Amino acid sequence: MFTTTESHSRDRILETALELFCRNGFAGTSIRQIAAKVGLSPSSLYNHFDGKDAILEALIERFNPAHSADRLSLPAYEALNRDPNAFCRKYAGDWLNQWCDPNEQKFMELLNSEPQRLSEHRAKFSETLFEREIKEVAYFFWGFARAGLMNAPDPVECARLFMGGLTFVRSQYLLWPPKPAHKETVARALDRVVSNFLHLTAPAR
Repeated sequence: MFTTTESHSRDRILETALELFCRNGFAGTSIRQIAAKVGLSPSSLYNHFDGKDAILEALIERFNPAHSADRLSLPAYEALNRDPNAFCRKYAGDWLNQWCDPNEQKFMELLNSEPQRLSEHRAKFSETLFEREIKEVAYFFWGFARAGLMNAPDPVECARLFMGGLTFVRSQYLLWPPKPAHKETVARALDRVVSNFLHLTAPAR
């Protein structure tokens, strides 16, 4: 169990390391550089982490895409199992907050800049997003369809269509531009995707 002070120090180390890894690369960043920027001696930093590999593992654990799949089992989502509109809008809103987190953006930059070093982790992240999370969303869509609240003849493909629209917005506004768009701009684009998806999947009256 970490004390509040220890947790704060770990957070500062992780945020600083993430910034330096993105700027200089993992191999181009030293423990001494991280410690100096945080304001610690290298020996003090080693009280928190065994080395760069341990810091990298902690960053991966913190920003693991599995966390977004884990959200779907929370009571806040379970309470929406009869409300497709609220479910889809909450899901898009949670992704928006995650994507617009500056540290999340840096982590994605790191993930893409270190393909060999992080190849195993990238494979796990891909499996989480393209297998587990699609199935989790599809389960909600299956329930909506069964209750006559959504037209989803193939819940898995409907989930892929829904999530694909959201991730396309992310690529267009956050990943590919030289400078990420403002959160409000991304929110409007996501709202259009969600509204269109709900219109397309609305049950016949």
